[in-house]
Amino acid sequence: MAEEIRIPKLGMSATEVVLAEWMFGDGEQVNKGDIIYTAETDKTTVEIESQATGIIRPTGEEGQKYKVGDLVGTIE
Repeated sequence: MAEEIRIPKLGMSATEVVLAEWMFGDGEQVNKGDIIYTAETDKTTVEIESQATGIIRPTGEEGQKYKVGDLVGTIE
């Protein structure tokens, strides 16, 4: 079963973040703990780690705003 990649809560007041950059392309192998994307709020940029090992399938687009909890990809 695929592991979902969701936008995490990045602070007390942030309800939306910008998916700044994917570090891996569709179909690439990732390992648990790898930095898979960066997310930006109005105050900070955060590196998001993979919570699983497998093949990444990003669906979120770089430069777009997402709400906390939005699905932006999966790891198969």
